[in-house]
Amino acid sequence: MKRTSFPFILSLLLLLGCGPSKQELKEEQARQARLEKAAYEAAFKVAVMPTLDCLPMFLLKDSLLYDSARIDVQLKLFNAQMDCDTAMIGRSVQAAVSDLVRTERLKRRRVPITYMTGTGATWQLIANRKSEILKLQDLSDKIVAMTRYSITDLLTDKIIKDAKPKHQVFRAQINDVFIRMKMLQNNELDAFWFAEPQATQARLAGNKVLYDSKENAFRPGVVAFVEKGNRIAQQNAMMEAYNRAVDSINKNGVKRYSALIKKYMKADDATIAALPELKYEKVQAPRPSDVLEAKYYLERFKQKKR
Repeated sequence: MKRTSFPFILSLLLLLGCGPSKQELKEEQARQARLEKAAYEAAFKVAVMPTLDCLPMFLLKDSLLYDSARIDVQLKLFNAQMDCDTAMIGRSVQAAVSDLVRTERLKRRRVPITYMTGTGATWQLIANRKSEILKLQDLSDKIVAMTRYSITDLLTDKIIKDAKPKHQVFRAQINDVFIRMKMLQNNELDAFWFAEPQATQARLAGNKVLYDSKENAFRPGVVAFVEKGNRIAQQNAMMEAYNRAVDSINKNGVKRYSALIKKYMKADDATIAALPELKYEKVQAPRPSDVLEAKYYLERFKQKKR
């Protein structure tokens, strides 16, 4: 067995003694944490939902369709729109995919919202296949899953007014889209509002569509900015990236992006294969008539509470 030389041991001890101290390591970790926090605060954060109106956001993020030198896009995925609202109220995001009823209500609460673009989002009211509901009038004395102060609340008002069911239609506030789907699968309520791809998933399971909002002229889907003076350049970069994503989706079709739909929306192959053909619009402000419709609904709701 060879004996280790004394000079070698001395050199090793000197080398170890020259390494960073615990205090230096602690300071470096703190410096890295500060840098990461600053980068996150400077990033352009967007609140999104696991629905197809958010597909351009998922594509521009995952395909890096933006100039990273101008904007660092970070997506914050929520399963309930009310959580997107909370993020906008707390200014923890700079944009959100939402609907005009929700955003106009937030504006009344002094959240500084402006609109990047309208979207073509639609919602379907789907009856539980075991409920024996065949038409809107059959909702009499039944329970509809929806979200208060949202497009699904407004649409519930609309169908009740148009269909005139004999007895009251009850509303259950079920905000999480995946919980709503699980409740449908477990036959816990009578009817549910869904956007895509959850609407397609519900139809494939044999549940009946009672109403489709695309029949209505009202187009409430929006991407909203939460204003901040020093974010103008980022907002412009976001709009450019969004348009690139829309071009790609319209050229290739929604189903081309099945990997994104699975990743963010938890849809299976059968649901994706059955999705309707969808066209997305480039950045264009929501129509004034749609904004007025949302404001009118909020006024009616306010008067009913009095």
